Amino acid sequence: MSFDLRHRMHVYEQLFSSVERVTELIIQTNWEEGSAPPKYWMNTPDHLYVIANTFNICVVFLARTESTTVLPLVSNMDGPSGTIFIGLIEELQHFIQLQLVNGCPLPPLHVQWEYHRDMRVSS
Repeated sequence: MSFDLRHRMHVYEQLFSSVERVTELIIQTNWEEGSAPPKYWMNTPDHLYVIANTFNICVVFLARTESTTVLPLVSNMDGPSGTIFIGLIEELQHFIQLQLVNGCPLPPLHVQWEYHRDMRVSS
């Protein structure tokens, strides 16, 4: 994921309104060797757009306090290639992959989608 952050830094700078935040995410996602130590773990919803863009997938995030659907801002003309469901166990600050029943209702699009969709770029 750090490659996508570096490769499309201009997209993420606009998305997060901060070069510093993009740099933090690059450092935090720069792990490629087996199990990552905790300092490299996903710990913020900012990672959702990075996951969606890197893997060209729709990310559905479910938590008790906030749930949202994030679409990739960078994708091919066919749109997202699939969907991943991520849940947050808030008491433990731990993210897990979920499997949901087909046809279940999904949370609304991310609150900033209306603004960010205009900066969509092709891959």
